[in-house]
Amino acid sequence: MYLASTKDVLFIVLAFAVLWLAIFLSWAIYYLIGILKDARDTVHGIKKAADAVEAAAGQVKTKFGSFMNIASIGAEGMKIFMEKMSAAKKRKGK
Repeated sequence: MYLASTKDVLFIVLAFAVLWLAIFLSWAIYYLIGILKDARDTVHGIKKAADAVEAAAGQVKTKFGSFMNIASIGAEGMKIFMEKMSAAKKRKGK
């Protein structure tokens, strides 16, 4: 007979316990891998969004820099205009 002693029963129970433990660990690892994949996809999406924001900020910086160059040229022009107007007033007043 296969079950000659209680030791044989113990080994059969331990074999089933190890089998169920292996099944549970496989299931847990499968779900852990799925969670890590979702986290990786989320981080990738956040990275793409951050890159898009950085690119937009770079474009705004470039446009603002161009505007400031034009504004400084306009300010210089206004300064020269005001100086000439002031000089003209002084000549007209004398």
